[in-house]
Amino acid sequence: MIFIDSWVWIEYFAEDERWKKAEDVLKELKEGRGIISSLVLAEVRYRILRKFGTEKADRVVHTIENFDTLQVVPVTAEAAKYGADLRDKYYQRGEKELSYADAIHLAVATMTGCDKLYSGDPDFEGLEEIKTEIL
Repeated sequence: MIFIDSWVWIEYFAEDERWKKAEDVLKELKEGRGIISSLVLAEVRYRILRKFGTEKADRVVHTIENFDTLQVVPVTAEAAKYGADLRDKYYQRGEKELSYADAIHLAVATMTGCDKLYSGDPDFEGLEEIKTEIL
């Protein structure tokens, strides 16, 4: 099972410079199972909304929510607390600035038994909890 960070979805739907790599991750998702946290939906909607407007943001979120092999996991209190612990563990100003949102993604990925986390964010590199692939 894989966790797909918001970066992958944004890159794919915005057709930015690395959209082809994002497409490869989504092809892998079609062949297996994936997880995102509900927070991913918020991040994707916000970024697509700012860049393309409400109509495309609505379509993108609808597409993600209806992806057959993808489960959207709510951010629970347990995940939020574990995310805070992970941020404390990894955050180093100027070196590895793992955000609160990314720490929560990491928490959800590990709590749901994901084998790999895909992102474009280098702050996910070198984590002990899960294998990461930075696109």
